[in-house]
Amino acid sequence: MYAGYDQTAVIRLVNEGALKLTFDTAYNIGRILALMEKYRDLPMDFADACLVTMSEEEKDSLVVTLDRKDFAVYRRYGRQAVPVLSP
Repeated sequence: MYAGYDQTAVIRLVNEGALKLTFDTAYNIGRILALMEKYRDLPMDFADACLVTMSEEEKDSLVVTLDRKDFAVYRRYGRQAVPVLSP
Protein backbone atom coordinates (compact mmCIF):
# COMPACT_ATOMS: atom_id res chain seq x y z
CA MET A 1 0.00 0.00 0.00
CA TYR A 2 1.07 3.55 -0.76
CA ALA A 3 0.70 6.22 1.93
CA GLY A 4 -1.82 4.03 3.74
CA TYR A 5 -4.10 3.52 0.70
CA ASP A 6 -5.08 0.23 -0.90
CA GLN A 7 -3.96 0.56 -4.52
CA THR A 8 -6.24 -2.30 -5.58
CA ALA A 9 -9.45 -0.58 -4.42
CA VAL A 10 -10.41 0.80 -7.84
CA ILE A 11 -9.59 -2.47 -9.60
CA ARG A 12 -11.80 -4.29 -7.09
CA LEU A 13 -14.67 -1.92 -7.96
CA VAL A 14 -14.20 -2.80 -11.65
CA ASN A 15 -14.06 -6.50 -10.81
CA GLU A 16 -17.29 -6.25 -8.79
CA GLY A 17 -19.07 -4.38 -11.59
CA ALA A 18 -19.50 -1.23 -9.49
CA LEU A 19 -17.27 0.74 -11.86
CA LYS A 20 -17.24 0.46 -15.65
CA LEU A 21 -14.21 1.51 -17.67
CA THR A 22 -15.00 3.00 -21.07
CA PHE A 23 -11.68 4.66 -21.95
CA ASP A 24 -10.30 3.20 -25.17
CA THR A 25 -6.51 3.09 -24.97
CA ALA A 26 -6.16 1.79 -28.54
CA TYR A 27 -8.12 4.74 -29.92
CA ASN A 28 -6.17 7.23 -27.79
CA ILE A 29 -2.70 5.70 -28.04
CA GLY A 30 -1.36 8.50 -30.26
CA ARG A 31 -2.30 11.16 -27.72
CA ILE A 32 -1.02 9.03 -24.82
CA LEU A 33 2.35 8.59 -26.53
CA ALA A 34 2.55 12.31 -27.38
CA LEU A 35 1.97 13.25 -23.75
CA MET A 36 4.51 10.72 -22.48
CA GLU A 37 7.06 12.13 -24.93
CA LYS A 38 6.29 15.74 -23.99
CA TYR A 39 6.69 15.03 -20.27
CA ARG A 40 9.51 12.46 -20.55
CA ASP A 41 11.68 14.58 -18.21
CA LEU A 42 9.35 13.88 -15.23
CA PRO A 43 8.81 11.11 -16.58
CA MET A 44 5.07 10.78 -17.23
CA ASP A 45 3.85 7.21 -16.86
CA PHE A 46 1.16 5.47 -18.88
CA ALA A 47 -1.49 5.89 -16.17
CA ASP A 48 -0.93 9.65 -15.88
CA ALA A 49 -1.02 10.04 -19.67
CA CYS A 50 -4.34 8.18 -19.71
CA LEU A 51 -5.76 10.44 -16.99
CA VAL A 52 -4.76 13.61 -18.83
CA THR A 53 -6.27 12.23 -22.04
CA MET A 54 -9.47 11.26 -20.22
CA SER A 55 -9.70 14.78 -18.79
CA GLU A 56 -9.54 16.11 -22.36
CA GLU A 57 -12.40 13.81 -23.42
CA GLU A 58 -14.57 14.69 -20.41
CA LYS A 59 -14.47 18.49 -20.31
CA ASP A 60 -15.90 18.90 -16.80
CA SER A 61 -13.84 16.12 -15.25
CA LEU A 62 -11.78 16.25 -12.09
CA VAL A 63 -8.73 14.03 -11.66
CA VAL A 64 -8.40 12.62 -8.15
CA THR A 65 -4.76 11.84 -7.46
CA LEU A 66 -2.06 11.64 -4.82
CA ASP A 67 0.42 12.91 -7.42
CA ARG A 68 -0.18 16.63 -6.96
CA LYS A 69 3.39 17.60 -7.95
CA ASP A 70 3.32 16.12 -11.46
CA PHE A 71 -0.28 17.09 -12.17
CA ALA A 72 0.63 20.70 -11.36
CA VAL A 73 2.94 20.50 -14.40
CA TYR A 74 0.75 18.53 -16.85
CA ARG A 75 -1.42 20.46 -19.29
CA ARG A 76 -4.41 19.32 -21.27
CA TYR A 77 -4.99 20.70 -24.77
CA GLY A 78 -1.39 21.92 -24.56
CA ARG A 79 -1.90 24.86 -22.20
CA GLN A 80 -4.80 24.23 -19.80
CA ALA A 81 -4.19 23.00 -16.27
CA VAL A 82 -5.72 19.62 -15.48
CA PRO A 83 -8.45 20.03 -12.84
CA VAL A 84 -7.17 18.06 -9.83
CA LEU A 85 -8.45 17.06 -6.41
CA SER A 86 -5.59 15.99 -4.20
CA PRO A 87 -5.40 15.48 -0.44
